[in-house]
Amino acid sequence: MQLIEIYKIWSEKPEIIVDFPDWMLSKKSIKELQGQKDVVIAEIAGRDSFAAVFKYLENHSVNVLVPTIAYTATEYGSVDITLKKCMGLKERLKSNGIRCLDPIFLGSPTFWWKLCGRYISYLIDEFGFYTPCIGCHLYLHTIRIPLAKLINSDIIISGEREKHDGKMKLNQTDVALNYYTKICSRYNINLVHPIRYIDNGQEITSILQEEWAEGKEQLKCVLSKNYISKEGKVYYPKEIVLKTKSFFEEFAIPIVDASINKWCRNDGNQ
Repeated sequence: MQLIEIYKIWSEKPEIIVDFPDWMLSKKSIKELQGQKDVVIAEIAGRDSFAAVFKYLENHSVNVLVPTIAYTATEYGSVDITLKKCMGLKERLKSNGIRCLDPIFLGSPTFWWKLCGRYISYLIDEFGFYTPCIGCHLYLHTIRIPLAKLINSDIIISGEREKHDGKMKLNQTDVALNYYTKICSRYNINLVHPIRYIDNGQEITSILQEEWAEGKEQLKCVLSKNYISKEGKVYYPKEIVLKTKSFFEEFAIPIVDASINKWCRNDGNQ
């Protein structure tokens, strides 16, 4: 891995969606991946994303795994811990005869801004609530669609879970997860959630085969827990379910479509 170049990307967060530097993903590598079967993209973040990979492998054939790290506008912390975890993943898969690439970094601050930052006042006025997390997770899934198209992969492994030892997250409700999947399927991409219905954190630990506490050994977000009250409760009345659907249908999907269609036409980045 080109650590200096990785640190530069992590610091500057440039627009990288389809035009990858050669050291990360060369044209030769792209052509090679296009000719392979069972090339699968993995979303890499915290422990659940790694558990999702291992859970997926229990029932599916994978020839090449492409780990991807998508940056947002709100993360902080050292990327070294994520790189270390990726190296561990590579070694574990190698022992199972699966080729695992070095992680590919990608992101679009402009796309994130449109989905999560630019229209905050409008979203509050129009839908009566706002959290950046739903749009952010939609960003994290759909930002990988152009890469999937580029390398002829139709599988993206996600580490989303509906519950975490009884706790709920607004960006991981059944409504949100169904929309993430639905939107990716519009582009013939199967966004899979292998650990979606696993509630018990100990089961995640068992899949990982290592002790890894939830929320630890990963990057942090400056907007974490933004929808949790001072009492530690998630406010999620029934009317927000309907408003969440409206958020996707009336606001998020048009933005995603405009961006993805532009990138997949190979017009370059935004």
